[in-house]
Amino acid sequence: MIGKAVLAIVIAVVVGIVLTALLGPILISVNVPIAEVIGKFFKEWGFVIGVLAGLWYFFAGGGFTWPSRTP
Repeated sequence: MIGKAVLAIVIAVVVGIVLTALLGPILISVNVPIAEVIGKFFKEWGFVIGVLAGLWYFFAGGGFTWPSRTP
């Protein structure tokens, strides 16, 4: 349970950083009006989306398993 909570926090932080520091500025710099609007949204609300992603991972199970190859 604690491991799942820690992983959910890591997911929330990573999603927030990727949206606010990477994807948002990239979309703003494209100079396409709709991309700029989406980029500004990601830059402003990226950490909120990250927290929601972390909560979703924690409460929805979110376990990752590799597909098994059974003959």
